[in-house]
Amino acid sequence: MKLRLALLFSLAALALSSCTKGLEPFVNNGPSDRAERKGTAGLHFEDVVILYSEGYNDLTGYLNTNFDQLDEGYIPGRYDNKALVVYSHAAVDRWDWKTKTEPVVFRVYKQYDKVVRDTVFTYSSEAITMAPDFMSQVMTDIKDKYPSDSYGLVYTSHGMGWIPKDYSKSEELNVVKSVGAQYDGEYKSHQIYQLDLDEFAAALPYHLDYIVMDACLMGGVEVVYEWRDLCDYMVASPGEVLADGFDYINLSRRLLGGDEPDLVGVCDDFYNMNVNGGDATVALYDCSKIEALAQACIPVFEAHRDNLATIKISEVQSFNFSYSYHYDFRDILVKLGATDEELKPIDAALSELVLHKKATEYFLNNKIVTYSGLSMFLPVSRWKSLTQRYKSTSWNIATGFVK
Repeated sequence: MKLRLALLFSLAALALSSCTKGLEPFVNNGPSDRAERKGTAGLHFEDVVILYSEGYNDLTGYLNTNFDQLDEGYIPGRYDNKALVVYSHAAVDRWDWKTKTEPVVFRVYKQYDKVVRDTVFTYSSEAITMAPDFMSQVMTDIKDKYPSDSYGLVYTSHGMGWIPKDYSKSEELNVVKSVGAQYDGEYKSHQIYQLDLDEFAAALPYHLDYIVMDACLMGGVEVVYEWRDLCDYMVASPGEVLADGFDYINLSRRLLGGDEPDLVGVCDDFYNMNVNGGDATVALYDCSKIEALAQACIPVFEAHRDNLATIKISEVQSFNFSYSYHYDFRDILVKLGATDEELKPIDAALSELVLHKKATEYFLNNKIVTYSGLSMFLPVSRWKSLTQRYKSTSWNIATGFVK
C-alpha cells in the first residue's frame, strides 16, 4: 500500500475536499471539422495519459492533493493532440467509508490559461470499483471517448506486490494485499475490495505503452513477470511509497510534454522529491526482457534452492518497513551462495530489464547497501503459509524457485 505518513508522524486527518467538487460540466472536447483529427466524433489523439486514482480509502486526501499538484504543472490545451484523462473514486473524508460517492472520469485541459476539469463519465455510487469488470469498463469507456495512437497508465492507490488478496489475515500477519483498495464500512471493521495481479491484468482491455505504479511494493520480479504482456515499460517501487506519492507537478510534462514519454524523468522526479531526508526506491523496467531473466535464474535456483533453509533474513537487503516480505532480488541470490560466475548471465539480464534505478540511502532508517532495482519474495519457513501460496505464482512456475 502507499505508506500512510500520518501513521508515522500524526493521526490527524486531512480536511481535503472530494476531487469531484467544482468540476465543470462536460463540454465537447474539440471541433469535429479539424482536418488532422480522425476517429470517433472527429477526435483522434496522438497520446493519452490515463491517471487511474482508486482513493475510496484512507489515501483520499493525499490523492486529492495530487490532483491539485497536476494543475501546477504542464496541462495539454483543449485542442491539443494529447490528452490527460483522470478516473477518480474518492471518499468524502479520509476516514468516512460509509458515505457513498460516485466514481467519475474527467478530462483535464487548459483553455485561455484556465485549467478545466470536464466530467465525461459518472458511475454508480454502489459500484464495487475494485472488480475486474468495472475497471475494464472504465478503461474501455476512456478508449472509446479518446481514440489515440498511444496510451499510458498511471495507477495510484494501495499496493502489496504479489501477495494474494484472499490470503488470510490470521495466517501470519495482518496485511493489506494485492493491488488497489476500496474500503467499505466503519473504521477498523471495514470490508476491503482489491485485485490480484492476474485480475488487474484481466481488467486492462488493451495494450499500454507504459504503466507507472504509484503504489507500494510493485517493483517486484513477480509483478513484472505477471504483467509482462500488459505494457512495454513499467515504473514501480520495490519498496513502500510514502503517501505523498510521485511528483505530480512534473508528471504530465514528463509524459505528455515532449515527443516521447520521459519515464526516466518520472523516476528521477520521484527520487529528487525524497533525496534530502526522504525515502524512496524506484526503477524503470523493459517488460520484454523479463523472460530472459527468468531463464537465467533457473540453473541458479536449482543449484542453491536448498540454502533457503539456512539463509539469515536479517542479512538480506530489505525494502520493508511495515511488512517483511520484499527483499533485493540480486542480494537474495548472493546470500543463497551464487558465485560471481553464476551471477554473470543474471547480471546481464538485469542490465537489460532494469533500465534505470534510484534509491535514497535510507528507507525509514533501513539502510540500503545494495540495490538491484528489483525485489523478490523470500520464501522461508517464517511465513510458511505464504510460501505455499507463492508456488502458484507465474514467476515461480517459470523458474522453479520453490518446489
